[in-house]
Amino acid sequence: MCRKQKVEKFIDAHLDQRITISELASLVGLSSSQFQRAFKQSFGEATHMYLIKRRIERAKTMMLSRNENFADIALACGFSDQSHMTRLFTRLVGEPPNSWRRNRVYA
Repeated sequence: MCRKQKVEKFIDAHLDQRITISELASLVGLSSSQFQRAFKQSFGEATHMYLIKRRIERAKTMMLSRNENFADIALACGFSDQSHMTRLFTRLVGEPPNSWRRNRVYA
């Protein structure tokens, strides 16, 4: 398995937890600074932004497939709380989670 796949699998498996750069770097045998450069080159964006986007994607999937409240979804996706998820979701998606869910579930 190549390094990129290893990192992707680890992130997806631990998305509900705190993931550090040093943890990811040691996974593929690089220093933190080497890892950050290699990550940006491989994924096209910084590690932190990639993690946020993956968490948002998981939240979207959960919102459509489950009838859980937003606080539980936020925690299951690795956000510190519902407010944190709502703020980032709105910034990246362009509408709040409640509107996004309503527009897709009832469409």
